[in-house]
Amino acid sequence: MQGDRRRVAIYSILLLGSFLLLWQLGSTPAAGGKTQGLPGPLAVGKTAWEMLSNPFYDNGPNDKGIGLQLLFSLGRLGIGYAAAALVAIFLGVVMGLSPTLYRAVNPYIQILKPISPLAWMPLFLYTIKDSGKAAVLVIFMSSLWPTVANTAF
Repeated sequence: MQGDRRRVAIYSILLLGSFLLLWQLGSTPAAGGKTQGLPGPLAVGKTAWEMLSNPFYDNGPNDKGIGLQLLFSLGRLGIGYAAAALVAIFLGVVMGLSPTLYRAVNPYIQILKPISPLAWMPLFLYTIKDSGKAAVLVIFMSSLWPTVANTAF
């Protein structure tokens, strides 16, 4: 068993190394040291190191570090999901206590539940015109219907 694990680890490392080598060979440097098309793993690693070395910088509204962007995204996720959970749990309990109401509302929930978040985003962007608020609403809508259905059930 130990020899099998070692062999699997060696194969995995060889596959990763082969992939990285082919990727590096497939990226063609252009004039000035810049790459045309797909950058190689060395260029990606260098850029990733630069971004991760100072993740919380703030140079204005369109130039923020990856750490700040992650915090903003997690904040929008938390707000959207918490709002959806509050509404959905309340509606789900009410629907679960009334079988008639459950049977009347369930078809609408089953129609709205499978709608992709990608379908909600343009609608919210068009009506709200604020990408942050639209993202919160997309998370809200994506979380609302499954939570209502599961709570009512």
